[in-house]
Amino acid sequence: MHPGLEISIETEVSRSSALTESKRPIKIRLPPYNHSIYLIQCAEAAIGHDQHYFRRRHLRARVRQMYEDPESSRSKDHGWLCYWLAALALGELYKGNGGASGANNSLDVDPILLDTAKEPPGSEYYHQSIAFLQQVAENPDIQYIETLCLLTMYAFSMDKINTAYMYNGIGLRAALSLGLHRSHLDFPSDRSDLTVAELEYQRRVFWTVYYQDLLTTTTTGRPWGILDDEITIEYADSSRLAGDSLLDFFDSDESNAHLELMRLRGQAYSSLYGYAGTAINPYSHISLFNFDLGNSLSQQHLDKIDEFHQGLIAWQQELLPKMKLLRSWDGSLMNLNRVNASLHLIYHQTILVLLRPALVNIHNDRFDARSKGFTSVIDLFPGSKTMLQAFYSATLESARETARILEWLQYQSILSIHSYFDASYAFTAAIVLYLTKQLRTFTYPGLDPLLFTDDDQYALDTVLRILQLQSSAGNIPARDFEKRLRLLESNLSALEAALANHVCLDELNFDIDHLDARMPSLTGPTETPYAGP
Repeated sequence: MHPGLEISIETEVSRSSALTESKRPIKIRLPPYNHSIYLIQCAEAAIGHDQHYFRRRHLRARVRQMYEDPESSRSKDHGWLCYWLAALALGELYKGNGGASGANNSLDVDPILLDTAKEPPGSEYYHQSIAFLQQVAENPDIQYIETLCLLTMYAFSMDKINTAYMYNGIGLRAALSLGLHRSHLDFPSDRSDLTVAELEYQRRVFWTVYYQDLLTTTTTGRPWGILDDEITIEYADSSRLAGDSLLDFFDSDESNAHLELMRLRGQAYSSLYGYAGTAINPYSHISLFNFDLGNSLSQQHLDKIDEFHQGLIAWQQELLPKMKLLRSWDGSLMNLNRVNASLHLIYHQTILVLLRPALVNIHNDRFDARSKGFTSVIDLFPGSKTMLQAFYSATLESARETARILEWLQYQSILSIHSYFDASYAFTAAIVLYLTKQLRTFTYPGLDPLLFTDDDQYALDTVLRILQLQSSAGNIPARDFEKRLRLLESNLSALEAALANHVCLDELNFDIDHLDARMPSLTGPTETPYAGP
């Protein structure tokens, strides 16, 4: 097989119309075989350990067969082409990870990465995959569900959050229709002929679509697609596998840790903040800063926040040693890799979003007291002062850790430049760092100041520079996050001006639609370059 061979496949795409089914031949141009395998590796390295997206050995064998015999019916199968094109799209998306690396790297944008394209890498494969997608399959199979999982991940990178939510919804319904949420012991006769590897495969596919359900619902603030009481299937377990079947799957400990964390996140967000209308997501009021200064959190609400926060801390403490991040003698992070980085970035983002309403509450109380003058300050913290101060410290620590991990990923050239998720981690940390920086100016006689140190400023500079790197490279979500951070910065400045000039808050405009898109980027030159992990 020639390593540079490019395959052209003649096939048909069907679309139903009101009267007849129209068919037209199309030509799909696929990358050379070696490059295709490389793209699989790129996708595996970026997201393969988080959950299951394809059987590794099986996929490579199927690709090899297609390149050896492109005219076979298996090579031209619509379902297979839809699946393979979606996998290629993700491979291209994550192929451009990284940026300049080395001890002298200052997070400057590589000119090669500058791209003003409207869509991320791999978009051509993504659109071709959609062209083959059977929108509602009367008789879905597992490959159909895997395809929808891949398309869900790619839709995030295009900042099409609703599209991702709906792809996952179809995938979850397909999984439920196949009974993948039920243990094989519930229906022993239906799965008696399946091997141990096939049963493990089905488990992993279900937990992946379930994981994505929690991911999309906590991002959009919408109800879950299935209640946990309906699920009887066991978690993935690599110890059940033996021989060659082990080569098809990644370590189940890694995917199960991600799954447990996402379940905690879903439970916390839905319990504390409900669903649509009060969603905790990048488009909610809490994310952009809630200016309802008279709305303090109740002690009961603070206690509930603390309960979930302690649950997250317990989850981290109970992690297996191979997934824990440790500190070396000089304070640098140890045991860090792409898998552990992703896991802990989700962990810290969950804490930042969970505690952010309390941080906003602190800001609003201090703002209110400052607007009335120092003499009116009696007790600026509603409820437990100690608890809120602990929340303040915890949010800053998670924001700093987020910046450290993202900076390490960039230094190692494994930062996901075009990914929604790495951009969202930087965005979430930046919100907290902006807000805590503002709180530093709210000082009163007899009251301990809320600290914002040089390390915190460095963390803010880092996440802003990383967002700029991603935005300049064409990351669509990062561009939107930058715009929203400019709005937040503008709003905080407006509040400061209101205090100084005694302007009524009703006269201030906090509408993102009035934000000038030509406003300069938030980022500026970083004074201290990163010196290594």
